Amino acid sequence: MEHYLDAPSGTYLLVLRKGEELIEQLAGFAAAERMQGAWVDIVGGASAVTLGYYDPSAREYQWQEFTEPLEIVGARGDLAIIDGRPAWHIHGTFSRADYSVLGGHVKACTIGLTGEVLLTPRQRPLTRVYDEETGLKLLAQP
Repeated sequence: MEHYLDAPSGTYLLVLRKGEELIEQLAGFAAAERMQGAWVDIVGGASAVTLGYYDPSAREYQWQEFTEPLEIVGARGDLAIIDGRPAWHIHGTFSRADYSVLGGHVKACTIGLTGEVLLTPRQRPLTRVYDEETGLKLLAQP
C-alpha cells in the first residue's frame, strides 16, 4: 500500500494493490497513525468480498462471501473506538460483470486490481457503545 498526505486538508490518499485486504490495511494504517476517528471513501476493484446483512429480529449478521471480479462502486464508513479499540464500520456497493449490484456491511474485501481510498481523520475520537434496542454498537455523540 502506498499513501499520500494532503497537508492542507489533512486527508490521506491510500492506494491498495492487488491481493491486499482492505480492512487489514486500514486497521494497520490507522494504528500506525494513532487514529481514533476517521471517515473513509473507497473505489476500485475486488477479487473477493464478504458482505453482511443485519437481521434485526435475530440480532445478528447474515454473512455471505463472493469470490469473483467485482467493481467497488462505492464503499464508505468510519473508524470508531469500540471497547477501547479502533474498529472500522464500512458499507459497500459492488457490481458484477453483468452489471447487477451487491451491497452490505463489509466484513472483508480482497483488492482486485486497485483500491483507492480517501481517508479523513477526525480531530476528536469517535466511539461506539452497545444499544440494547438494536443489539448493535452505535455511534455515541461525537
